[in-house]
Amino acid sequence: MDDPDDSAESADGASLDEMMQHLGEAKKLDKSTLTSNQTQWSGLQRKVRTQRNVAILSKNYSDRLDELVTREKITHRSGSRLVSAAAAFDAHGQLPIYYRTGDMVTHTGIITDLILDPDPESQKAEKFRSQISEDDDYADYNQELDTTTYIVEHGRKLDEPFQMTALRKVSDDEAIDEGFWRSPAYVYTREGDFSSLGG
Repeated sequence: MDDPDDSAESADGASLDEMMQHLGEAKKLDKSTLTSNQTQWSGLQRKVRTQRNVAILSKNYSDRLDELVTREKITHRSGSRLVSAAAAFDAHGQLPIYYRTGDMVTHTGIITDLILDPDPESQKAEKFRSQISEDDDYADYNQELDTTTYIVEHGRKLDEPFQMTALRKVSDDEAIDEGFWRSPAYVYTREGDFSSLGG
């Protein structure tokens, strides 16, 4: 019988010490950038990446929604790190968005660019900054470019607003609960809501 190997070498000859010397560098990697070959997706992130008919349900102020309709592009922000939205955007290159006021879904749009943890000095940040409307007072109370910053195009007000409970959650295929107050939720698109945009 062979004696156990005390050298802590792997099958390819690298010692444990050699492998561990890169651990510090690996821990310093920027986790804010999502890539399509990331392997540590959560269950929800895998679902929004693999299914094309997903959208985000968010709430916003009526003034911002009026601008959504009148402007070609507009920047919206969230103080939350919306990793699942970023995962869906990374996979599909865009992400439909439903907007609600209270319990009613009143507007839709398409997220056409999204960034997590933006560097305010970067060239990419300027792209988002340039689509902030003059009347937008978000930066009076928050970071100008917040944790999740995104550009929405094709904004429209729905001719027939509908109850948010008509949307089904991606996480469990159940309807949005009546009185749901948090934002956002990840939902399946209703048939026809984004058909003119290929969504």
